[in-house]
Amino acid sequence: MAVYTVLIPEAAPGEAPPPERIVFLREGFSTPAFLFGPLWLLWRRAWLPAVLWTAALALSLGGGVALGINAAAASVLQLALGLLLGLEGPRLVVWSLERKGYTESAVMVAARIDEAEDVFFANWRPSGVLPTTAAPSGGRAAMRSVIGGLFEEPRA
Repeated sequence: MAVYTVLIPEAAPGEAPPPERIVFLREGFSTPAFLFGPLWLLWRRAWLPAVLWTAALALSLGGGVALGINAAAASVLQLALGLLLGLEGPRLVVWSLERKGYTESAVMVAARIDEAEDVFFANWRPSGVLPTTAAPSGGRAAMRSVIGGLFEEPRA
């Protein structure tokens, strides 16, 4: 099972964001981020993290040459930076999307992304909350967040 973070773009007041702009981002280690580094960030349109990551790689290579670090140590440093990006790359993409006005809306647990999308869109309301059938003592309908995944929420 994989964990997907759902990011929803800003929309005009009273309007739902277009469903095609909603982003499902798989959490966990990213092999493409590990292998391709800044190119993966550019593919995900995380421009600022891509530039900063490229600068970090260039600084590590240039600093290694300037300090006289041997090739084996420089390779280990590059491998460590690749592992770090593989582990934290999805969070950098989330950070970049949040800077563009996206908000984290839900966390989905599913075997595949299409299952996560199906569950999310079956329960999604533009406001991001679902009313429950039980009304609290105040007379207003109780609201709960959209949550999808392994366990079904109890119904009132």
